[in-house]
Amino acid sequence: MESLRAIFTEVLGLNDALFEEFHKELHLKTLKKKEFLIQEGTVCDFIAIVISGTLRSYVQNNDGEFNNDFYLENSFASAYTSFLTQMPTNCNIEALSNSQVYTITHKQFNALIEKDTGFLKLAKYISDNYFIRKCKRETSFLKNSAAERLQMIRVLYPGIEQKVPQYHIASYLGIKPESLSRIKLLTYINK
Repeated sequence: MESLRAIFTEVLGLNDALFEEFHKELHLKTLKKKEFLIQEGTVCDFIAIVISGTLRSYVQNNDGEFNNDFYLENSFASAYTSFLTQMPTNCNIEALSNSQVYTITHKQFNALIEKDTGFLKLAKYISDNYFIRKCKRETSFLKNSAAERLQMIRVLYPGIEQKVPQYHIASYLGIKPESLSRIKLLTYINK
């Protein structure tokens, strides 16, 4: 929780009292490996903060599952478009390991914003983080090689290769697991 407090006080310049007010609204949720935080077709009425563990977001079609985001410790997790629109989501968020998250509901979060506009800074921080991650990923598919996308994921999600199975990373990068192994080998050889 100290990293969340640091976001409030150091990054956003909010006072400790606002953090305590936010913290009082949080509910602890424990997820077992392979358990869903949210599933496609439901409305996301929460934002979660990952306390421990790792989660993945993915979409599914007739061709399989395609990872589009990861949530590591101290990150915000949500089917964010659904959260903002209060319409059903088209993605799933699944625990890749036993995980603990704090959640705050859409209603609670909006009540805090109405009570004190300082919480708008937190809302902007969360939105900005989602937007930046999505833009970087989209741009990387248009401009970068798979090896460059691998480098990007290492920067976006520090330590991901120790926390997420390689086939999930390959899915996020838009390549086959064998291609990921080949890229990693070539990167190692060229060092």
